[in-house]
Amino acid sequence: MSVISKYLRRGAAWCGVVVFGLTFLILYPFLYITLHNQSLHPWANKLRLFWAKILFPLTASSYKLFYEVPLDVTKQYVVCSNHTSMIDIPLSAILLNGANFKFMAKHQLADIPVFGIFFRTLDIPVNRDSKIASFRAYKQALEALDQGYSLIIYPEGTTSDIAPQMLEFKNGPFKIAIDKQVPVIPVTFLDNWHMFLYDGSMLFRPGRARVIIHEPIETIGLTQADADSLRDRVYNIIDNDLKNEYGSKFIFSR
Repeated sequence: MSVISKYLRRGAAWCGVVVFGLTFLILYPFLYITLHNQSLHPWANKLRLFWAKILFPLTASSYKLFYEVPLDVTKQYVVCSNHTSMIDIPLSAILLNGANFKFMAKHQLADIPVFGIFFRTLDIPVNRDSKIASFRAYKQALEALDQGYSLIIYPEGTTSDIAPQMLEFKNGPFKIAIDKQVPVIPVTFLDNWHMFLYDGSMLFRPGRARVIIHEPIETIGLTQADADSLRDRVYNIIDNDLKNEYGSKFIFSR
């Protein structure tokens, strides 16, 4: 990457951050009201979906969703994808197409001023350093599925620093899905890792983000003894998509 290109992408990234922040602040009064009233959480998700959708045209970008099968948003799912970029978050909301959902992610997100409001109200923070806190988050996830929410979980636990390759998947999302016998949806973000890159500084290149939403994998009849094989199956589905697209960029195989 040339020096000029790098500075242009860095400038584009900061423009994106400004758009992200301003649009959030405009919506914040409505988000605050809906997030602090549990009965209004579905409206908070509608606002979050609206916010996610307007971010793309305002940053000169677009997205294309490829569904293997039509998605029944009246059902509950555990959505699992590769995680490489901030762009993953709005796209994760968009791909559920109006379903009620909760993110489940690291607890540090709740500490972010203003933006952490989601993880202090609607979403589920996970503190993996505490067994008690992790168990509490697990129970919250099960309760969320009982309440009709879908869960969006990034099984790598953090953004991959070797993208497009993925980090190892953790078992938690698959144990949750098996516990409640709900389907798991493997999702592949093909372009996010090079559209919004973090290499010590933010770099953004406007473009089109392609997303493959695979057919849900049923968990009915599975037990916790099947969690590892389910994890590996989801990993391999996403991994195959990435290798088909970027095979020459993979240094090693899992």
